[in-house]
Amino acid sequence: MNIHWIVEFVFWYPAIMAMMWVLGSLIFYYSNERKKTLKLERTPFVSILMPAHNESSVLIPVVEQMTKLNYPEYEIILINDGSSDDTSEVMKALCEKYPCVRVVDLKKNCGKANALYLGLIASKGEILVGVDADSYLDKDALRYMVSHFVNKNNGERVGAVTGNPRVRNRGSLLGKIQLCEYASIISLIKRTQRVLGKVMTVSGVCVAYRKRALLDCGFWDRDMMTEDIAVTWKLEKNFWDVRYEPRALCWMLVPETIKGLWRQRKRWAEGGLEVVFRHWDIFKSWRRRRMTPIYLEQVASFFWSVCWLFLTILLITSEIRGEHLYTDLIWKSQFLSFVCLSQFVVAMILESKYDKDILKSTWSVIWYPILYWYINVFITLGALFKTILPRKKLATWKSPDRGITQTQNEENRKANPQPIQLSDYESGQDEQSHIEYENKQKTWKKVLGVILTLVAWIYMLVYFSYMIYGIICDKMNRPVKEFLFYDLNKIRQTEHFFMILFIAVLIELLVLIIWKEYNRRRFGSLRRRKFAPDITDQEIDSYFHLDPVVSTVFHNEKYIEIEETPVPEGIGQGRKAIKEHKRLMQEARRRRSAM
Repeated sequence: MNIHWIVEFVFWYPAIMAMMWVLGSLIFYYSNERKKTLKLERTPFVSILMPAHNESSVLIPVVEQMTKLNYPEYEIILINDGSSDDTSEVMKALCEKYPCVRVVDLKKNCGKANALYLGLIASKGEILVGVDADSYLDKDALRYMVSHFVNKNNGERVGAVTGNPRVRNRGSLLGKIQLCEYASIISLIKRTQRVLGKVMTVSGVCVAYRKRALLDCGFWDRDMMTEDIAVTWKLEKNFWDVRYEPRALCWMLVPETIKGLWRQRKRWAEGGLEVVFRHWDIFKSWRRRRMTPIYLEQVASFFWSVCWLFLTILLITSEIRGEHLYTDLIWKSQFLSFVCLSQFVVAMILESKYDKDILKSTWSVIWYPILYWYINVFITLGALFKTILPRKKLATWKSPDRGITQTQNEENRKANPQPIQLSDYESGQDEQSHIEYENKQKTWKKVLGVILTLVAWIYMLVYFSYMIYGIICDKMNRPVKEFLFYDLNKIRQTEHFFMILFIAVLIELLVLIIWKEYNRRRFGSLRRRKFAPDITDQEIDSYFHLDPVVSTVFHNEKYIEIEETPVPEGIGQGRKAIKEHKRLMQEARRRRSAM
């Protein structure tokens, strides 16, 4: 079987894309991110939506931080989505203490997207900010995100702005790896996608929406696992601009167990595949051509996972048979690791502007190309089987892994129930460190992690040293001593790799510059919309067919307790949602024309 092209694709695709992310992020930094001035022409009222399911252990400190934002007028709407712990009681106590906090207490678990619907109905602001219940915004984050909506320079086209998530719990090895991942993979990709013109997804942990844009696209899909990915595509298909603001920091908790990480990433992978299956119709419209590169990149990433698994199985079987047909793949993988670590270096430099402590955790990045990268491959493949099965019910959620410390705190609370105690806000310090280095892992796990990390770095440094040594000797026509399976042929092969990658970088740089300039000239000064008036409560009531009594409670009450969700089941359910949305929009147009 001739698998040459599969081998080349598995090897070159991540290498070329890594350089694409690096170049795109640098272009974004020098053209957008480097600006230090913050132009905020007005400060509209903002509604912050915080859905929660079994989050009582993290809510109190998070909400206390959210009440200290550097923004004049905003409200915090806590939405309890059928929690089985004392989340409802904690929310009620917070609601009574802080004037800006409101609560929607839903007794039935209907999913995060449904919780956002309820928060939207109760909200008073035109700009909605979604924040996870374990996370809180940096004090100036609202100002940075809102500036995109109110700016006269194309602000009327902005439908959503996604912020920059920062990992708080950095005590464990898994936490440090995810810190590096968010900085070096997710942030770089969003910067580059913004240069390309379209963003694959907003970060659900920290994102701002224009309520008018959500109404225009039909709001969130309640039957999809990741409401943030789905609504991003719906916004962009309706020609709303989605932007990335790296200065809008959001401090969050990440999973610190393999089980918790698997559940989180499997949900992400399912959401990405659901978008691929549901939004393939972008190819039917030439007007949506700018979404094509992002769509094809998502498909190529999944196809790469399948090809990688196929080659891995072949490699293992050939070694068992003693054929040793694919030993050169080991050398290629080391070169690929070198490219990946180079990408991390650029990312760390960019992100250190916002998070100076990030450099303390750089030693853990070695795990990404060696192991962590391939774990994500299995997660993606595992999500395929669940994605292709039809889902006829709401995509509900479970309490996620919030880290070892929070898990232990929750276990202690269950074992020793205590009355809800809120800290004294007035006596607290306004400035405190957002980063948590406390590591409550067992000692043997800590020691094992350090030892394995040192071994991994020694192995990679030996490879890098021998690679540089071999290239220098070859260029100087000196003999190269063989070391393990590293021989002169592989050294020359590496030189060939560098040459190809250098040519690819030049081509990518040229394409990115031309594409960015084209988008700037074609769409930069184009005003597709005027600043539309804020959505009225009557429009919301009409869209969701709300009873007047229910509407009054949602729009005026500070604490709202409901047994069943009033959101119609047909809203946010694939094709039915599209038909229902079109019908409602046609009715709205007829009413406006009749006035």
